[in-house]
Amino acid sequence: MASCLSELFIWSLKNQYAIPDNLVGVHVYHDKGEQASFQEHPYQEEKQLYTEGRDMTWCPRNKRPERLRDSIKEVEELLGQHRCLQVRWRSRQLLQLVLSNGAIISLVVCGHSGDVERIFIDKFMVGKFSQETVCHAFLTDQYMVACHADTPRVDYAHFTRRPPLNEAAKRLDKLSTLEPKVVQLDIPGPKGRRLERKFSSNIHQDKLLLWWSVSSSEPWPWSPMTSEVERANLIVLAVNGPFIEVLTHSKTECDPVYAGFSCIQPHKIYTVEQTVGARGDVMARTTILEIIHEKIQTAAVVTIPLKGTVMCQARNPAEDKLLLGCSDGSMVMYDQHKKVTLFTRAAVLPTSLAWHPGGTIVFAASSHGDIQVFDMALTPLRAQFVTEDPEPEKFLKISRLFRTSVTLKSIDWCMFDPQSSENVTDYMDAMFLTFEKGPPALLMLHLGAVSRERFSAVELTKEYIKHRQIDEAVSLLSSLNWDSEGAACYSCLSAIVNHLLRQPLNADREAQLQATLATFYAPKPAVSEVTIVEYRDPISRLARRFFHHLLRYARFDKAFLLAVDIGARDLFMDLHYMAQDKGETALAEVARRKAEQADADSLDAFDILDDGLGLDNGFSSHHGNQSHLEEAAEQENLVDQHPWQHEFYSQSEGGRSAAASSRSRARGQGQGNGSLRFQNGDFGGVGDLDLNGDLISDYTAALMDPHHSYSAGQGDDLDDEEEEGASGNVKVIHFGIV
Repeated sequence: MASCLSELFIWSLKNQYAIPDNLVGVHVYHDKGEQASFQEHPYQEEKQLYTEGRDMTWCPRNKRPERLRDSIKEVEELLGQHRCLQVRWRSRQLLQLVLSNGAIISLVVCGHSGDVERIFIDKFMVGKFSQETVCHAFLTDQYMVACHADTPRVDYAHFTRRPPLNEAAKRLDKLSTLEPKVVQLDIPGPKGRRLERKFSSNIHQDKLLLWWSVSSSEPWPWSPMTSEVERANLIVLAVNGPFIEVLTHSKTECDPVYAGFSCIQPHKIYTVEQTVGARGDVMARTTILEIIHEKIQTAAVVTIPLKGTVMCQARNPAEDKLLLGCSDGSMVMYDQHKKVTLFTRAAVLPTSLAWHPGGTIVFAASSHGDIQVFDMALTPLRAQFVTEDPEPEKFLKISRLFRTSVTLKSIDWCMFDPQSSENVTDYMDAMFLTFEKGPPALLMLHLGAVSRERFSAVELTKEYIKHRQIDEAVSLLSSLNWDSEGAACYSCLSAIVNHLLRQPLNADREAQLQATLATFYAPKPAVSEVTIVEYRDPISRLARRFFHHLLRYARFDKAFLLAVDIGARDLFMDLHYMAQDKGETALAEVARRKAEQADADSLDAFDILDDGLGLDNGFSSHHGNQSHLEEAAEQENLVDQHPWQHEFYSQSEGGRSAAASSRSRARGQGQGNGSLRFQNGDFGGVGDLDLNGDLISDYTAALMDPHHSYSAGQGDDLDDEEEEGASGNVKVIHFGIV
């Protein structure tokens, strides 16, 4: 099965880890001259040689001026005494941690591994705020802002001296050289209460959102009258150089679980709220807010029924998928583009979620530190550390590496591309693990060193095909958006179809091919015309290959339906000759009629266009033929649009389309292995189509004609079945080659 290969670097010198010697992908630092028990670690010397041979650190040096060993011990002491409030990746190799006492820890990560090269601890802001301990803080290159739990006040430190913008990302200056100027700002909200306030910034960092969780049904006994200012729990702050002010404020309808600015649009805010009914039923409420004319206005609201309370949430980088982790171990994803909700059950109890920067996979972590990986269709992926004997597991069991229990608070991906770093010998992504009271740890995810793909949908589809997980590949393809990810969708579709066409045809592969092509021909929602025009020609060539693949294996019924969908004359003629060779004279006659009909329809369309656009008709004649021109344009649009998609959205088959759509989407809940069942779509039999339509009436009439030469000569070989079609119970004759 497809799996994720990773390495874990624990930046600690404490002897509280139980790491097996064969687990070469987990690294921890050792003191100089440290002796280990031979019974517990019989291969420690060999592992040390292996680690140092790869130019990685086994024993940190303590030379001046870095004094790396002492700095690591000091970082562990600080994390044991103060909470980590913000994890900030300034670049691919520079990571900053903001602590609750105001200290800032800067860690320089090695370019070719997950080792820490240098550590800088800046304590200039310690004691500079109105209180010694802050509730939450947010650090940028221009300012630092902090809030407190028991007072509605914000401390804003503006850096009056800053390096040039082109050098800000490369230089690491002490805060004392930036000359920060601290001011206080009173904010709306309740007074005399202890609240866990949190910050969020927009992409321009000129607006800040300060929010906290307050139950909507909570009583207010100490004040007979409370204003909207005191009840507000969403505060928008405007930042302009050394000035900061309250722009607007609002109150959520329900108890918020999360609120934050969009990572794409600077004036959009996302919130996730939840309500618990009297019977214990939970409803999640996701809201899109917009700041218009310095006011917070609601743009959209979506409610999602749940079976457990929301413990964590995460939006993908494209911000069209919302993933919720619930207290019952379930994972719920709402697709805003497709308007569907997917359910699955995780092998770990999710308390933290983090989408990969590529948006293809998502990591779900439990409070114990165990991590499970899913793709964007909520299909679980195997995961493993680098080891002597590859053994992919359902999830990374990080908790077993500690002798004592630990609590994982958050996981944060590095958003920078690994190619942007210097001296990179491998292609890896980095994710920082924040444990309560330490230690600091870095998880490195190995990616495609040859393909240079950053775990994209195309790379994952190739891995699925390599391990013969075709259903998972089709499910991943169905979760992509053709309008925004057209190139990736076509690459995935082409890879799946080409692989399946090389294999002998059976029922499973036939269903997989149909479901793959249906992602373009029968999508939900409909694909835009621009996308159809761009990809219809190469995909139609794949569909034609599928048609001839069906002919090779004498699947004449499906080949006929596919030819009807494509509407090409040459395909009907190929079917005509093949049916004649096999003795299927009835089908051969129907295929010949459909070929003539397709040829006549195309000629009629061209004749109408020629008559309507004639230059001798003049202005009045042009207006007289306006209706013919509109008819021709409509026919041209129908010809340009794929017939599968046109049939899928026709009103006459609305019920069948909805049923097929519901079958083709994975909405299973509570699977034993935590996976989603992808039920393949189907062309359907002849009885599933509208038998009164022009496309099928000739076929059924010819097959049911008692005077037809085929029925007279080979009537004993036909099976009669009663099937329910779109127009009631009809008699459909199937030939015996199915």
